[in-house]
Formats: sequence, C-alpha cells, structure tokens
Amino acid sequence: MIFHSIDFLIFLLAALTIYWQLSSRHQLYFLLLASGFFYGYIHPWFLYPLLVTSTIDFGVALAMERYPDHRQRLLLISLVANLGLLSIFKYFGFFVENVHTLLSWFGIAPVRLVLEILLPVGISFYTFQSISYTVDVYRGRIPACHNWVEFAVYVSFFPQLVAGPIGRAGEILPQVQRPRIVTAVTIRSGLVLITWGFFEKLVIADNVALIVNNVFLLQDPPFWVLWAGVFAFTIQILADFAGYTDIARGVARLFGIELSRNFHHPYLATSPQEFWQRWHISLSNWIRDYLYIPLGGSRVVAGRYVFNILVTFFLCGLWHGASWNFVLWGVFHGVLIIVYRVAGTMRPLLALGKIPGMNVARWLLMFVLTQFGWLIFRETDLTCLMHYLTLSPFTDTAREHEYAWFLFAKAFYYSIFLWLHAWVELYLAPRLTTWPRIHYWGEVTTVTLLFLGILNLRGFQRVDFIYFQF
Repeated sequence: MIFHSIDFLIFLLAALTIYWQLSSRHQLYFLLLASGFFYGYIHPWFLYPLLVTSTIDFGVALAMERYPDHRQRLLLISLVANLGLLSIFKYFGFFVENVHTLLSWFGIAPVRLVLEILLPVGISFYTFQSISYTVDVYRGRIPACHNWVEFAVYVSFFPQLVAGPIGRAGEILPQVQRPRIVTAVTIRSGLVLITWGFFEKLVIADNVALIVNNVFLLQDPPFWVLWAGVFAFTIQILADFAGYTDIARGVARLFGIELSRNFHHPYLATSPQEFWQRWHISLSNWIRDYLYIPLGGSRVVAGRYVFNILVTFFLCGLWHGASWNFVLWGVFHGVLIIVYRVAGTMRPLLALGKIPGMNVARWLLMFVLTQFGWLIFRETDLTCLMHYLTLSPFTDTAREHEYAWFLFAKAFYYSIFLWLHAWVELYLAPRLTTWPRIHYWGEVTTVTLLFLGILNLRGFQRVDFIYFQF
C-alpha cells in the first residue's frame, strides 16, 4: 500500500478510529495486524522475510541475555540471517551477473544461473533496524525485549516500514511499551507534517519527475539539457524522500509514536560532512555507529582513516541498490569527505572563511558537487554516465540552450517551495515563538494553504516513491 492513494487514506482513518478505542495492550496487537495488512496488501508473501527477521532477532536477543558467554556467536547468527536474506533478495542477481562478466574476461563461458526474485519493498530499512537492536543488546546498551508483539511492532510499524526512517530500539521500544497518548498539539503538528509531506511528493517531486524522465529518456541529451535534468532530479529526490519521511513521522505521531527526523535541509550544507549530517540522517547515524566507528573511525593513522571512509561509503552506496552506479556514488562522497578533510588541515585555507561571501561560495560549490553525485546516482548505465561526463558545454545550439533554460526555470520554480520551507523553519518560526497562539493559527493556515496547493498544483501522473526500490 502506498501513501498517495485513496486506499491508504481509508485505511488510515479506519486504523486510527479503531486504535484509539482500544486499551494500550490491545493497541499493540492491532498495530501489528494493521502493519501486516499495510505491508502485505499487494504482495502478501512480503510478510515472510519480515516475520523471519523479527522472530530470529527476538530469540537471539533473549539468548544473549540468558547465555552472555555466547553473545558473539549469537550475534553472528543474527548478522548471517539478516544479511543473508538481504543478499538473496537484493544482491544475488547482481553477484551472478558480475561473476559471469569476470569469467567472460578470461574466456570462460559459465552456466547462467537465473533467479527471478521480486525485491520485498523496504527490506533494506527493516533489516538495518532489526540488526541495530541485536547489536545494541550485544553491547549492553539496551535490555532484550521479552514480548514478541512489542518487538514485532518495533520492526514492522507501518509508517516507517517501507522507507524509514531507520529507528533505534532505544528510542522506539520504550514508546511501544508504555501507554501512548496524543494531545491537540501533537495532532495538529502531525497533520502539518502529513500535509507538507504530501505537498512535497505530489506537487514538487511528481512535477519535476516529468522533467527528469524526459531528459534521461533522450538518446544523446545536450550538455545544458542534461544538467537541467540533473538539477530537476536534485529537487525530485529530496522532495520525494523527505516527503515520504514527513508523512511517516506525521502518521506515527497520530498513533502516539515519535519517529526521528531524517532530513534537515541538506542542500544548505557547505561541506560533504555537513551534507551527511543533514541527508538521510537515520542511515548516516546507523552507518557511523555500526560500521564506521567499529572500523576505527577517524582516530587512526591517515592511511587507515582513508580506508575506513572508502569502505564505509562503498557499502553505503551498495546499500542503495545492486548496481555499480550506486557504489560509485558512495565512493564519490567518500572521496569528497577525504578531500575536504585534507583541505581543512591546510592553514592558509582556514583564513578563507573570513573573506566576505566565502560561505556562499562554499555552499554553491557543495551544491554543484552534490549534483554531480546525483548524476551518478540516477544513471545506472555506466557507458552513458561516462559519455555524459565528457559532454562539452560549448556545443549546444541556441535552441538547445533555450530549451535547457526553460527546464531549469521550471525545476527552480518548484524548488522555491523547499527553500521557502527552510527559511520559515530556520529563520521565521524561531522569531514568532513569543507571539500568543501563533503556533495554532500558523498550523491551521499552513495546512489550509498546503491542501489548496495540492489540489491546484499536483502532478497528474502518479510516480512511486524513489526509495521504494531500496
């Protein structure tokens, strides 16, 4: 079931109505059933790997608590089971294809093994969420959960199940285990998040998606037309993914559960480190805590630091999909972080920050570099990608220039809503906190304007959420 459908709206209204009529304990049973219905609505078999993950990790954590001397072996069971499922569903075909290519280089004709498996939506998200639980129990940061229903709700809670944010047991399980309440304030703020999320998706992302799709369908797009499409994709992927997350956070809030924020205006970043502190925050934090720091982090010699960064971002890219362009995208960001860190150690460069306008230049540079990354992310054909990177900006005709600037202007028009949202949240809202009842009227006005905007400006071609494929 997808958020931007009539089916989901009916499901949500019915679920909320029933949920708040039940006792706290019965609410959990209902949430589990509702999450199963939501996830298995189109493909019921998607529930099987989810059930396997929940059951194994629940049992592993209890066994760790009972047999502390065998914690390492038990953790290994969890990692093998979870990463094994993820590998079979997501990476098996990619692995076989690359082995076949490698053997072909040596003149060997291997027998092709074809295994057509439909990727369960959201498996990368709930797998990482479940792994974080067993690792935290192993490290002694949280106690093992003794109620399977509570743990299953933590793993399968439907608003975040398909595309995050990736939750932590230490944050969500206590909310699941205690009685949940909502107030008028949380309801209003939840509705604001939901409406803004739908606006991001239906008005911003779906409209610029038409530009992106048309440009990347061209056999040989001119330089400026291509980069107009890349700019449009830069806007689309933020509005699309942040839109899903905001809807998820708003819906969860209506059920009395608070999910972590996943985006904090990432295109305001002035460095790659800051970008990853603002973009897909739950994944960034997961990779930092469960991969980068265990490898040694930054408190190592220079060579090991470079190794840690590249391995981390190699796997971060691979997490996004079984394709080499995602790996290159991850490595690209890893190299950026290394370069920026080396540049930051050069004392003459430190003085540049005092030059007027330098922060704007740093922001502009990072925004351009981010778009280079999104070109790598969007184009799965490496041959086409290399061709795009060799295009000349001086060969476009006047008509191609005119068409490109039209596309830039159209994408920029829809991007204004994102910049306006950043200005309101970061600048205007903090200055209005002393006004009486400003939040109430501000929220009512915001929901009204966003709803009218959705009715009048929405894209008429329904486009799936981009991160459903991950």
